[in-house]
Amino acid sequence: MSQAPAGGAAAGAADRTRPRLLGIFAAWRLRTYGLAVAALYAALVCYGYRRGLWPVNGKGVPTSSDFIALWLAGREAVHGHAALLYDAGAFVRLQQGLAGPSPFYFPNWSYPPTYLLLLAPLGALPYLAAFFSYELATLLACIAVVLLIVRRRSAIALVLASPFAAWNFIAGQSGFLSASLAGAALLALESRPVLGGVFLGLLTYKPQLAILFPVALVAAKEWRALLAAAATTALLIGGSIVAFGADAWVHFPRDLAARAGFELGGDPHQYWGLYQTVYGLFRYFGSGRGGAALAQGVAALSVVVIVWVVWRSRVRYPLKAATVSAGMLLAPHHVLAYDLAAIAIPLAFLARDQLGCGLLRGEQTTLLVLFAASFLVFATAGRAPLGLAIVLAVLCLALRRAHRSPGSQQFWRI
Repeated sequence: MSQAPAGGAAAGAADRTRPRLLGIFAAWRLRTYGLAVAALYAALVCYGYRRGLWPVNGKGVPTSSDFIALWLAGREAVHGHAALLYDAGAFVRLQQGLAGPSPFYFPNWSYPPTYLLLLAPLGALPYLAAFFSYELATLLACIAVVLLIVRRRSAIALVLASPFAAWNFIAGQSGFLSASLAGAALLALESRPVLGGVFLGLLTYKPQLAILFPVALVAAKEWRALLAAAATTALLIGGSIVAFGADAWVHFPRDLAARAGFELGGDPHQYWGLYQTVYGLFRYFGSGRGGAALAQGVAALSVVVIVWVVWRSRVRYPLKAATVSAGMLLAPHHVLAYDLAAIAIPLAFLARDQLGCGLLRGEQTTLLVLFAASFLVFATAGRAPLGLAIVLAVLCLALRRAHRSPGSQQFWRI
């Protein structure tokens, strides 16, 4: 993937020891295969749309429970009823009024009111227009960020071929938005830390995905980025109070605690395999709430230590970015299959490092296996915590490269 430096027999000999690029990783093959898989996804969603299965039925009634919640939140915010979203009973009735009987509705609205600043414009649109506007706009943003990281056009096809991307699009969820903000933040931090901090502030619309970044910024002594993130978050909070009133913020902590109780409390009808996390894995195999919470806590603390060590070291920046962006999907207890669309970011930074510094043995085979395994998450409708193993493997790939990079003699000095 990288050329030997001109001049120097020793450099050429060292280059020959690197693994040979497998044919499937040729740029034209990646584009061809990636676009072919994406075409299959497109055929699937077109079939679902024509048969009235997705995202609305033959009578125009919405069928995507995930985007129903997002669109209703925007609609109520537009009409000045933001606080109503944090009344669990009222929120369920809003969903029932829009879509009728359903086996599942969101029990309450657990996002911070700052998210309503983005959703309010969608709430002013008809449901179908809002659905496609949101998903296509955030998908394009995700593709643009990955392309800026990797600087290879084949990256476009690979994003489109990801089963997690297809799952996020079908669900009408926010995985592309999370990927775009995290990727843009890490991309900007290299040379424009204040701008990177602004993107991190925007990522707080989903706080569980943002909590790991302050650890990285403090470890790297990126104080300007940290201040910019805090200032952006404060501005978003102030803007949401001006736009929607303070009542929503009064009720938000209560609803957040209620949602946590619902998720962690052991609902017998809960599909624990939906949680692509250590917590979900333990509950999936029958562990109680306490044991699963302890395991998740140990996992989160381990990720925090890893991020701290890597970001204080002298390893190459793409590996730092890959570590924290993979870690953000491992530390929280609540990560679903659509959130894993953000795995495009650690993979993009990993690819950037491979393009610049060459491959390590076994990396290509591992990446092919992980891509094949991601289809199992899709095939199980996201109801088995297989995504956890995939994200963990990506983190291990980044750490392996970090350990072998220049400056790795400093790697374990905390």
